[in-house]
Amino acid sequence: MAKKLLWLILIWTASVVTLGIIAYGIRLLMNAAA
Repeated sequence: MAKKLLWLILIWTASVVTLGIIAYGIRLLMNAAA
């Protein structure tokens, strides 16, 4: 049970980090294009 929860937290953290990097990249592209 605890291991499953750990995996969920790990996956959730990775998703948040990935989304943050993508959002940052899009912002940089917008600034470069503007």
